[in-house]
Amino acid sequence: MMMNVRGYYASLQAMIRNCPFIAHWNMEFEEIDLQVGYLKGMLEFIDGSTLHFIEFVEIYDDSNVERPKYKYHLQSEAGDLITRWDNVPHHRDVSSFPHHKHDKNGVYPSEPADLRSVLDRIVERLEE
Repeated sequence: MMMNVRGYYASLQAMIRNCPFIAHWNMEFEEIDLQVGYLKGMLEFIDGSTLHFIEFVEIYDDSNVERPKYKYHLQSEAGDLITRWDNVPHHRDVSSFPHHKHDKNGVYPSEPADLRSVLDRIVERLEE
């Protein structure tokens, strides 16, 4: 059976619950139809940093989840930007347009991001 947006949401909840580096979290979910949804949430990590995120997702089949709009904003406990990944089409000069990432030094090319890949990067940082 093809995954729908509720199944996608459930898979993210399971991933978050199973991450030992997350101290607190919340996530809102709006099902627009079976294959389209909007997610918004916050993950607080054991070092006090937080990830604020949104995803507008369209699911075509189990291996094709499109994110026409996403933003993953990681900030320190003090509220300072660490990294933000997004696909807002405002940095046309970036080679990976519209996908890019920000840090305190500027804007850089980035592969298309999703919550799983961003969480993997954050966990790597926390394990250092």
